Amino acid sequence: MKESINKIIKYLDDQEETREELLDISHRAIRKASSAMAALHREDDEKFSEIIENIEGDIEKLNTILEKEPQFSDHGSLIAAHREFSEALLTNALMEGDELPDPDEIKVHYKGYAQALAETTGELRRHLLDLLRKDDLEQAQKIHERMEKVFDHLERFDYPDSILSGMRHRRDVARKNLEKTRGDITRALREKKLEKALKDAERSLED
Repeated sequence: MKESINKIIKYLDDQEETREELLDISHRAIRKASSAMAALHREDDEKFSEIIENIEGDIEKLNTILEKEPQFSDHGSLIAAHREFSEALLTNALMEGDELPDPDEIKVHYKGYAQALAETTGELRRHLLDLLRKDDLEQAQKIHERMEKVFDHLERFDYPDSILSGMRHRRDVARKNLEKTRGDITRALREKKLEKALKDAERSLED
């Protein structure tokens, strides 16, 4: 009996050690992803690329752990790391109008990728508001169109939390982001139209 218990204890000790390593790497990747997103909004492409390359190393380490210990594949911290990394890459692609990266190509968990896609709407709204402040209505409209396309895809992810945790809530948040942004665009268009009408009236009076 003692031998059996010792084997179980060793197994569980190894599991705990693996879990601690996974948590450490995941939290590190999440912090870096936050910095990458900040660099993206600052339009610091060089810093963004540098951080992303660094995170890729963390993702590779996490995936190596999963190859040995697949039972951790749905671990919350690991999914979060994959989600935040994916969100940075997806947001960048959507802001630039590029093709979205494939989850297999960037080597992330499908669940993390799907969650990330939903969360891009918040980052895109932030970018769009920056564009409106710069009076770049044309680009803001393009970002809004991309947000709408993202939401169309999100409608297909209709799964319970036991399959895709938090996705319905994320989709609801994305819908609200889209509705608020649609209102922002509409107001900006009206203001632009009014501004043009006033300028035309001024020119008419001068003539």
